[in-house]
Amino acid sequence: MRNLDNLLKNNFSSKERDEIRLKSKEKIASIRLQQVRKSHQITQKELARTMGLSQSALSELERRPNITVNAMQRYVEALGGHLELRQYFRGVVKSC
Repeated sequence: MRNLDNLLKNNFSSKERDEIRLKSKEKIASIRLQQVRKSHQITQKELARTMGLSQSALSELERRPNITVNAMQRYVEALGGHLELRQYFRGVVKSC
């Protein structure tokens, strides 16, 4: 990882590095949501219709590095699932 950090530091401005990091986070988030959707063998267009969104809005949602719990819940439920959150405090687990 140090080699990548050095490469970025030596070849890009601070602003460019921030943009690279943001784009990387967006891509990673996108891949994760896409994998979930694709594992259910559903297209963006089909899922968007179920969620009441346009395909382009769903595409944007899948690319975001951070989404709200509400958006994640809608996404999961549109795939037929149920979102469960757990809180961890000093070794104690509590479901929401």
